[in-house]
Amino acid sequence: MLHVLNGDATRVKLGPSGVPGDMIVWADVLHDGPVPDVPAEEFRAVRAAHLSRVIGEAEEVIARNLEQWDAALEGYRDHDEVVFWFEHDLFDQLILVRHLHWLSMIDRAGTRFSLVCVGGYSGIGIFTGLGQLRPGQLAMLFPERQPISDAQIAIGSHAWNLFRAPDPAPLAEWLSSSDKSLLPFLESALRRHLEDFPSSRDGLSRSELQILRTLVDGPRAPAAIFVATQKMEERVFMGDATFWSIVRGLARGPHPLVTLDRHELRMPVGEGQVEITPAGRDVLAGAADHIGLNGIDRWMGGAHLTSRRHWRWDGSWLHSLNSQLPTPNSQHPTCGGLNVASGAEGGTHSMAPEDDDREFAGGTA
Repeated sequence: MLHVLNGDATRVKLGPSGVPGDMIVWADVLHDGPVPDVPAEEFRAVRAAHLSRVIGEAEEVIARNLEQWDAALEGYRDHDEVVFWFEHDLFDQLILVRHLHWLSMIDRAGTRFSLVCVGGYSGIGIFTGLGQLRPGQLAMLFPERQPISDAQIAIGSHAWNLFRAPDPAPLAEWLSSSDKSLLPFLESALRRHLEDFPSSRDGLSRSELQILRTLVDGPRAPAAIFVATQKMEERVFMGDATFWSIVRGLARGPHPLVTLDRHELRMPVGEGQVEITPAGRDVLAGAADHIGLNGIDRWMGGAHLTSRRHWRWDGSWLHSLNSQLPTPNSQHPTCGGLNVASGAEGGTHSMAPEDDDREFAGGTA
């Protein structure tokens, strides 16, 4: 038996749990950086180059880890059963649909494939993930595993193809128009992905907005901001490396939205301060647009967002913008969009500053 785990935190707990079988970890941070639809070797090279810039490790080391993870999966024929262990957040659900797509491409004869996928645990009020559980609690989940069905594989494979497509609009449309109940946590996870597209109001992703909100009352240490933003999430999914790369991004450009007194690639835990700038306060108030001030060059799955072509999210609609950028005193440009609530096409939905009612779990910190 082979257990495919979502990270080392789960591995160190499952090891002494008494659950039989071998264990491997597959934990690429697929919500961070480019996820193109390319052959596996090229995919690993693209991911390694990006992750090296985020976490500061050598590309060849990261590429070797990614290759080892894939090779371990390809050894599935040596096992009578493969059990995937996941939870409800964006990080895990993206890995899950990646693996379901992989299942659609292999010969599954001779091996059973099953799934443990949970969004909570009895007696735990705030569930943050499998790594939070004790070995005995993980052991209790093992008998509850369910066979992975052909229908689940089809849904997951389709979601994976949409996520890594160069145009994110079909993903948004699919979320509004199809039944995904066989993967009960997928829709909310992918919606959280859409929320990290730039907002139609101010050009901020949800993650960027949450960071700025924590700084309204004064400078804070990076670790304190990280903890505060985690409390704003319905389902915690982001690690400190991705968080810190977003903070550093807010500190770059012609008009930085924050200032840092430490610029290490790895997040300083007990030192340093982050402070919002006047430009940051203007953007937070809706008086300026982050992309209009600083441009954008960001990957969201398979979609490459640039200043000349990107997509905006207003809470219901995903809009495509080409070339024209809003300035601090201009209205938002006209664009087409997809309504995730209805799937209908329509024009732009402008939001005045006072319309910014984006409230997340935990409030505004």
